[in-house]
Amino acid sequence: MLSASETASLCLPIPAAIAFLFCAFLFPPYIRFLKKRHLGQYIRTEGPKSHSDKAKTPTMGGVLFMASTLVVAAGWLAVSAGLTVVVGSVMAVAAAAGLIGLADDLSKLAKKANAGISAPVRLAAETLLGLALGAIIFFVSRDTSILTSGGQSVVHSLSLPLAAFVALAAFYMAATTNALNLHDGMDGLAAGTSLVVFTTLAFMLYLTGHLSLAAVAAAAAGSIAGFLIYNRYKAAIFMGDCGSLFIGGLMAALVIAGKLELWFIPLALIYILETLSVMIQVVYFKLTKDYSGETPTATAKLVWLKLTKRLPGQGKRFFRMAPLHHHFEAVGSDRGFKEWEVVVCFWLAQLAVALVVFLIFMSV
Repeated sequence: MLSASETASLCLPIPAAIAFLFCAFLFPPYIRFLKKRHLGQYIRTEGPKSHSDKAKTPTMGGVLFMASTLVVAAGWLAVSAGLTVVVGSVMAVAAAAGLIGLADDLSKLAKKANAGISAPVRLAAETLLGLALGAIIFFVSRDTSILTSGGQSVVHSLSLPLAAFVALAAFYMAATTNALNLHDGMDGLAAGTSLVVFTTLAFMLYLTGHLSLAAVAAAAAGSIAGFLIYNRYKAAIFMGDCGSLFIGGLMAALVIAGKLELWFIPLALIYILETLSVMIQVVYFKLTKDYSGETPTATAKLVWLKLTKRLPGQGKRFFRMAPLHHHFEAVGSDRGFKEWEVVVCFWLAQLAVALVVFLIFMSV
């Protein structure tokens, strides 16, 4: 006789399929609802000019696939493996991240501009969510380890001091939510790459015995696949900050609870590069501004001045545009590539990264 958790693990495609059908059938009426109320996206002025025709496209698609993921996962676990404190906390933290994004979306709509909640406030809230999740995991399991091996029968791990474990959880939550938010800039881009990541996480969590977390990842993959039907080029709906922060929050929470922090670094390579591209662009732009101060300034002091003050003038750009996907979009456009072709290249790159990470995970 199979246990409830074993039964749940053997049926992981079921929550994925239910979540997919949930989104596939409910997005058309949801899109009509958003259009009727004129809840459309405001395009950032510094973005690609080719995106100007996307203004007023319905946004906040993340509300529906967030609901689908949470309802399907909670319902499936309630009738199969049971909903533990840790798994419930993972879903609660992800939902909270999504609600922060929803508040950001509603703020933009109220202001009729592409500027919502201030970045420091949002970053502080995301960091607190990570701290809370790390603390809950410790107090429930007394376990501060992270996995260093993969799918072999003998699992190796590294125990961290409590402070380091909680700090790492906070960093992963803040970094991943912001990286996904930056990454979400082209039709189907974030949805396609996150579909691959959630599918990979579902397998990795299953192989390491985190069956309930694997079910949550499977439900997320199914929901995003249903959303992608309407978000692929030319998008009928955008996920909004609600969607990108929920995806980032859920990824981080699954990784922290599943002890996959080390493995997520290569798996999230594209998101890391997207974030670094923005940082490089900003720093390079500031450092290459001309400075005409009245008195000579030492090099170190001048660098600090340029990085910390809003100086007049124009600097140079390291990339054609940041984040990185917009750079490739601009370069590709010069060579006759369409937006959807650039997006597919990112999907394939994410798939290749995921396959390599999973194969290494299985072999060590």
